[in-house]
Amino acid sequence: MRVLVLGGTVEARQVSAALLEQGLEVTLALKGLTGCPLIPRGVCHREGGFGGIEGLAATLKAYDLLIDATHPFARRMSWNAFYAARLATKPCFVVQRPPWKRQPGDRWQDFTDLSRAASRLRHLPSKRVLLALGGQGAEQFCGLPQHELIVRVLARSKTALATRYGVRWRRLRLQRFDRSPTLTEEQASLKHVDLLILRNAGGLLGVKLTAARRLHKPVWIIARPAMPPVPIYGSVAALLDAIAQI
Repeated sequence: MRVLVLGGTVEARQVSAALLEQGLEVTLALKGLTGCPLIPRGVCHREGGFGGIEGLAATLKAYDLLIDATHPFARRMSWNAFYAARLATKPCFVVQRPPWKRQPGDRWQDFTDLSRAASRLRHLPSKRVLLALGGQGAEQFCGLPQHELIVRVLARSKTALATRYGVRWRRLRLQRFDRSPTLTEEQASLKHVDLLILRNAGGLLGVKLTAARRLHKPVWIIARPAMPPVPIYGSVAALLDAIAQI
């Protein structure tokens, strides 16, 4: 069996490595947003787009199975994968980490999307806001000069945020990390912040939310977009069990 994995996440790397160990031919497809992608040893990979739904469908002719292991907020890619798999008449599975759940002591406010959060922030007095969005979607918050915005990005990201957003960011500061911050580092980052805004990416490393809970900081959390009607598995183990039944 030949498997194409759409990746860029921890789950994508884990699935690719596990399938390779089982003797399957695996190709890990990456969008190419980071300068030094992490590829499991022995796994073939490719970077860049496919040329839309039709391009992905054409690529799938050489594979038996498509696995969407992209980020929970990679909405366009997930829907492209769904339609491409239908065109190519190939099975498509999704592995997606469970979302974070509200815990006692959390000061969450839920938003359906980033634009609604930005609209709400536009009408509030001056705040220091940490946008823990990974550099994706922060442009929704430009043009809010009364707020000091701190944008967190990966140090290896190819995106130059200050250049991309330009003069409309009057009070912008970049916070770069080359790894996931520890709880101590998160608490230090949030100590002088009035508000944390992040997507409900889920996973085991919700240290930002733990830090916010301990410091009694308000959190605006963005809900996940709707997924296409395909089998969705909340863990790599569950996905592997499903593939074994094919």
